[in-house]
Amino acid sequence: MRLPENINLLVSCESQTGLEAVLGLFREAGHTTRAHRVSSLRDLGELLRDAQWDVLIADDRHPELTPAEALTLLAERDSDLPCLVCSADTRSDAALGCLRQGAREVMGHDESERLLRAALREATGLREHRELARLRVQYAETARRAELLLAASQDAIAYVVDGMHVQANALYASLYGFAGAEELTSVPLIDLIAGSRQKDFKAALKRYGKHPEEQTSIDFTGLRTDASEFAGQLVLSTAHFEGEPCMQVLVRASTPAVIGNAGPGGIEALLGALSGQESGFILLVGIDGYALHCRTLGVNAANRLIEGLGALVQSSNGLASAPLRIGDAVLAVTGPALDRSQAIDLASQIILQVSERVHAVGSQSVSCTACAVALPLELVARDGAQTAVDRGWSALAAVMERAMSLRGSDPERVQLIAAPGAAAASSGTSLAPEIREGGFRILFQPIVSLRGDSTEHYEVQVRRTQDNQCANDWLAAAGLAEASLELDKWVFIEVLKKLALQLERHPQTRLLVPVGVQALRDPEFAQWLALALHGASLSAETLVVRVSHPDVAANLGEARHLAERVHALGAQLCVSEVHSANNPVADLIHLKPQLARLDGAMAAALKDADSTNTLLKPLVEAMHHEQIASIMPEVESAGMLAVLWQVGVNYIQGSYLQPPQPDMRYDFTDLA
Repeated sequence: MRLPENINLLVSCESQTGLEAVLGLFREAGHTTRAHRVSSLRDLGELLRDAQWDVLIADDRHPELTPAEALTLLAERDSDLPCLVCSADTRSDAALGCLRQGAREVMGHDESERLLRAALREATGLREHRELARLRVQYAETARRAELLLAASQDAIAYVVDGMHVQANALYASLYGFAGAEELTSVPLIDLIAGSRQKDFKAALKRYGKHPEEQTSIDFTGLRTDASEFAGQLVLSTAHFEGEPCMQVLVRASTPAVIGNAGPGGIEALLGALSGQESGFILLVGIDGYALHCRTLGVNAANRLIEGLGALVQSSNGLASAPLRIGDAVLAVTGPALDRSQAIDLASQIILQVSERVHAVGSQSVSCTACAVALPLELVARDGAQTAVDRGWSALAAVMERAMSLRGSDPERVQLIAAPGAAAASSGTSLAPEIREGGFRILFQPIVSLRGDSTEHYEVQVRRTQDNQCANDWLAAAGLAEASLELDKWVFIEVLKKLALQLERHPQTRLLVPVGVQALRDPEFAQWLALALHGASLSAETLVVRVSHPDVAANLGEARHLAERVHALGAQLCVSEVHSANNPVADLIHLKPQLARLDGAMAAALKDADSTNTLLKPLVEAMHHEQIASIMPEVESAGMLAVLWQVGVNYIQGSYLQPPQPDMRYDFTDLA
């Protein structure tokens, strides 16, 4: 067992002299030690809100706080902090009572070596327990997300171990004629290959075995359960299933197979319906929990459920035709093109209709929730139907991921993908005309410390003047992400001017300025930033460069390079949109940011203790372990503060403090 080099102690003792004695004991043993004397029961209650403590040492000579009272409070708070009791008589009824209350050990006042060893043991055990809890949460979230992605995939995918199927999605099972993916369990892969092509398949397996790190593709002929055959392509690659290496099998049929359509087509029918469309919006509707419905109802019943939801959408909204089913659980509402307000209204009606009704499937009944995105047909005219649908599909997947903790009728389940802006479209990818004409505005929102930090942080937010939409979201949705670097540089030049004036009045001001994916990828951006800081006569330490975790995850090498250059300048780095479901800590370790802003969706974890302890707390603790301070955005009420303090969050941001404003005018002494 590796002993901790540093340890944080709470010591309930009779005087400061007793505290110094405990500190001396640990420091003489070579351990960096931080300790705090607990003066009263109330003081202990306040200190327990901070998750940094490793051990509580309770001395029975304390004039105001007995070990039994301390243990009772730990139990009431459901705290995992271990407690060691120092007693005058280790064999007394009181000592035995402490053990019954949960004390890890009771020892005499003169047993210094035993106290040292017990404290180190308990501190190590606590950290290992918390790390295990964090890893379990990460594993569960990763496994759940992988299952959702597998179920929502447009490809037929299976996983094979020792030649046998261990898992597959519904599309793969349907392609071969199985009623459900569970019927494929332990079916040999070779049994699904037509006899005339088995020799080629075995040769491909040998090539894959020699180079498992590479993909192996062959044209093949598949054999269905009814003995019919179909032509396609087989792609073999290495993956992991339940922690063990396995082979991923991806099948692309030459003739697209669309199962259980709720309308006359599928993805091909949708692409055909979009051909020639140039204005308005269509809707993509995603049904949550399809994989769960497949498990609980069976694949056939789950398919009937989706078909029934398509019929519900048509009948409840007077649609001329049923929605097209373009994925396992994705419906496309086509027909006469909708304008902006009609698209939002219809999408809101659909998610409400789906969530309010109990849906009967045979003898069973289930409830469902849905999400929707409105896809502008201008994207079809500009980029082509396939590219536009791919963009809508990605946006829908992101909304469904964020909506897992939302109510079924929450407006956040609806997203409007912005149409390309006229100014940007008329000038290629340049935003100069729109910038000159005041198309964007810069706002500032305060970020306040919960830990007494005197620094006055503000985050820069860039919005479109026309509709108050986040500028980078608009650029991404409109397919103009390549222009984000131009916008980022304009923003930096403008905010550095304001920062110089602000520092004259408030020298502790620090600005978090967001950059988009193009700045992240540009190897010269950090050098440009250094020149901009020099031109504004500002020190780099006044600046925090903020990048989003999705951009980092997709461009880790470039993000690491930018992080190194930002740190070399003397500026700080912040990573935003950090969510426990995306295993962010591994990426954060590469970047070494000083700050990490949690995804706003994680604020929902504060609504109940279980979510807080299993989702939010382990993530915050993992970041603290890497010396990364945490920011919780979207704080809307004072009731959230006590929980955030107890979880260990460092900073808060949200409308409870102040909505985004055109100027930096927040009283940082006003939190109380």
